[in-house]
Amino acid sequence: MEDMNKPVANPELLAAVERMNRENSRESREAVLDLVITTARFLAPVTITPAPQEQVSGQAALGQDTQIQFQLLANQEGQPFFPAFTSWEELRKLCGPKNQQTLVLTFDDYSAMVVRDVRAAGFVVDPFGASLSFDRAMVEHLVERKRQMTGN
Repeated sequence: MEDMNKPVANPELLAAVERMNRENSRESREAVLDLVITTARFLAPVTITPAPQEQVSGQAALGQDTQIQFQLLANQEGQPFFPAFTSWEELRKLCGPKNQQTLVLTFDDYSAMVVRDVRAAGFVVDPFGASLSFDRAMVEHLVERKRQMTGN
C-alpha cells in the first residue's frame, strides 16, 4: 500500500521524458519505459462511494461496501484510456482546483486494470501534458519486459 502522506512527484520520469522529447533516441525512449514500469507512481482520479472516513491517524478507511470507479478519458479516435498523472499539478489540468478523489497507482496497477477491463484501450500518462499513451499491446509488452527485468 502506498504511503498517502508522501507527495506524488516523478522528477526522474519527467526529466527522462524531457530528454526523450529533445533527443528522440532509442536510448532515451527505453529510459522512459524503464522508469514507467519500475519506479513511477501515478495519481489516478477516482470516485469512491461512499466517501472514505478519515481516521485519527490521517489515513482514510474504506468500508466493505466501498465502490471505486476509475475515470476513462477518450483519445482523438474516441478510444477510452485510464489517465495517470505524474503530479498534482498535472492532475489539476483535468479537474481544476476542486478536490479530486485519487488513488496512487503504479504500472503494475494500471496494467492489471487494462488487462481486466475490456473497455479500456490502455492508459495515458499526463494526458494534458506529455501525453504518453500505452495501448493494450504496449502494456502487454511492458509487463513481459518487467518480468524479464525482475526475473518474476
